[in-house]
Amino acid sequence: MTNDHPPELSIIVPVLNEAAYVAPLFATLAAQQGIRFELILCDGGSEDGTPQRAARLARQVPFATEVVPAPRGRGRQMNAGAVVARADTLLFLHADSTFAAADALARGVAALRARQAAAGCHEVAGRFALRFHRSDATPSPAYFFYEAKARLDRPECIRGDQGFMLPRPFFRSLGGFDEQMPFLEDLRLADAVAARCDWLLLPAEIGTSARRFEAEGLWERQVLNAIIVNCLVAGWTEFFTTLSGLYRFDAYTGRLSLHPILDGIRTLLACRSGEWRRSFWRITGRHVAANAWQIFFWLDTRRAFSRGKGPGEVAPCWLRLYERRLKPLFGTLPAALAAAGLVRLWFGFMLMRPLQGAATKTRQTG
Repeated sequence: MTNDHPPELSIIVPVLNEAAYVAPLFATLAAQQGIRFELILCDGGSEDGTPQRAARLARQVPFATEVVPAPRGRGRQMNAGAVVARADTLLFLHADSTFAAADALARGVAALRARQAAAGCHEVAGRFALRFHRSDATPSPAYFFYEAKARLDRPECIRGDQGFMLPRPFFRSLGGFDEQMPFLEDLRLADAVAARCDWLLLPAEIGTSARRFEAEGLWERQVLNAIIVNCLVAGWTEFFTTLSGLYRFDAYTGRLSLHPILDGIRTLLACRSGEWRRSFWRITGRHVAANAWQIFFWLDTRRAFSRGKGPGEVAPCWLRLYERRLKPLFGTLPAALAAAGLVRLWFGFMLMRPLQGAATKTRQTG
């Protein structure tokens, strides 16, 4: 079903083998009220019938839907969707995004327009407060921490699963999403926006599936995410082009093993000069030390979690202490060297663990 009135919002969603998730996506969008929007699905070559499933669902909903074929890669797919978008405001979503409130989109667009009017220009951008949908409903301090952190306007805290809403002229002036690599497009756009304006936290929550974390392991995926971001900061492009398994785009993933990736890093580092390796570890140390604030924010979230507070109700007492008293200390060279040393010790320990496990198993069966 379509609407002849021009949309106020163009929702752009990259999909790849998401047949199981397009129906919930259509359902959550069909429940939205008070705003006219269109849905643009950018398909990167699905083999599970995702476009066909979307075409059938499109006939049953009160908003215009278009399926756009695009080269694989979220950045390329979303850029292709932005080209055909008709609205002046764009919203980039993931296929597993949901909204509990029926007026989430209307409130989001209203908040963005209010910020735009106050700024007097189109350089504004917003994202929603994040909630994870998990198969296990048991309260988790780890997921609570990541939900609370996603509400902060700090580097590396804003990701694509929160939904990126911004005026189309601003998106164009930023050059769209980076297409050089098949992932990290959200982090790079978030940084580009932050260089021009403050990110707005929109007054509604967005739900996202924890399926990848649950399938791959929350610890394993977050460790790998930290490694990926660190190598991006270090400008180590060989890491992304050489090592496989850094990111799997299919909806169905299995348990993530860190050892092959860490062993690949060791092999790549061994091929570099001593000066290059020293530079890499110096950059790593500075980056890790600069993220020490997360330890203090973790203490704040643990206290809020134990008191039954929500992710948006975290009082940043420990974080304020860090900002006022300790941040300069963690910005020093000794702190960077200490952080680099700790990372190298952890790196060596993680590489030894599977070997120790294999040796133990051999002794037990021998």
